[in-house]
Amino acid sequence: MENGLREYEFSEFKLVLFSKLDKIDIPEQNIDFNIVKGNSSYAGTAATIKNIEFLMHKFENSGECAGGKYHWQHNMIILSEMSLDCLYESILDIVNDPSVSLDDMFYKIT
Repeated sequence: MENGLREYEFSEFKLVLFSKLDKIDIPEQNIDFNIVKGNSSYAGTAATIKNIEFLMHKFENSGECAGGKYHWQHNMIILSEMSLDCLYESILDIVNDPSVSLDDMFYKIT
């Protein structure tokens, strides 16, 4: 697919990634994705702790977020590692967890 767009079909949902996971520089990158489940689509972002640390340090220099004192982001999950397996297993856990829903965790695309 062009522009790094990748689609992965799983039995529980489809995952659309907007860049390649195999060439990602973990400390500096996060990844945007869409989840398609049934007739509903959701947008989210996955990051790692290293990515958040990188961003906060960057904000110290740019002055954003009170000079790096905080980080905020809608529709984000933090992964232990930036890999397709980790992202899939994390989203699968959310899909299977009756105490949360995709509507609660991610932005629903209408």
